[in-house]
Amino acid sequence: MARWYESGDISSLRTMPPEKILCVDVETTGVDPSHDEIVQIGIIRGDGEVLASHYIRPERHVDWPAAQRVHGITPATVAGCPPLTHFARKLQSYFAGARLVVGYNVSFDLAFLRAAGILHESVPTFDVMREFAPVAGRWDPVRRRYAWVSLEYCARYYSFHGRAHDALEDAQATLWCFWSMLERGGGSPVSSSACSYLNIVERFAKRR
Repeated sequence: MARWYESGDISSLRTMPPEKILCVDVETTGVDPSHDEIVQIGIIRGDGEVLASHYIRPERHVDWPAAQRVHGITPATVAGCPPLTHFARKLQSYFAGARLVVGYNVSFDLAFLRAAGILHESVPTFDVMREFAPVAGRWDPVRRRYAWVSLEYCARYYSFHGRAHDALEDAQATLWCFWSMLERGGGSPVSSSACSYLNIVERFAKRR
């Protein structure tokens, strides 16, 4: 997946209308899109409007103990909820009108939406997890790249406080971090000496 900062040019991101940006997060029964299912979804627009915040009843799984230990969503939580197909048409309409989809490890979220038949076309994305990695500055000598850090770490870096592993709150935290990185609202780094995402973009621009 290409990284925006490596292009040295994020001008289109900084001028994109917020209402054309979607930020998405899903909680699931596991990590395999071909087997596991979505149990919660949160989608907000770039201007902060909540478009979707739903618990989802999976159609093939009756329990998911490993995932439950992470996000706390139990079979009882979703027992009376509609399946994902109930929301399919509305969710598809949101993605059809988007010019950019933002997420934290966004390829994970989109893989589940594709597997569920919600998303068919490719969409431009901004993965806050991968874009934030050089800001966090943890170099992985084995993989020879900056190490990815958790959303909780990124959110704290930009002074966002919320409940982790809730789809809507994770989407809100991710959007906050996205705007903070572009310095269009959001929050400031916790330290005045902290690295700036725009400085990283500028560094790559000079290499072109």
